[in-house]
Amino acid sequence: MVSHPGTALGAHGLRPLGLPRAIGVTVDDLGLPRTVARSARGATAAHAQPPVAVAQIVEVWRVAEAWWREAPLARTYVSVLLTDDRLLTLFHDDTQAPADGWFEQRY
Repeated sequence: MVSHPGTALGAHGLRPLGLPRAIGVTVDDLGLPRTVARSARGATAAHAQPPVAVAQIVEVWRVAEAWWREAPLARTYVSVLLTDDRLLTLFHDDTQAPADGWFEQRY
């Protein structure tokens, strides 16, 4: 049985799935992830999990859409393999500084 996630239902009783979550990332000289620090759900910054090193950059791709709008979308996606064998898809909001604006894209 699936437990209740504790979040409120949206319009028409729907709850969004797979929303990106902010994630702590340190970057190398090229602006690519070097370490990743996830936080436990609902945890404060003081209770964040220790950083895990990136073992391999698997793939990098860029998405730039809606350039004609007031707030266009500009993201750089990075698929990383961590040293603990987890595979994560991250993206950087390219409107922010290289060390800020990192998110984990869950599918």
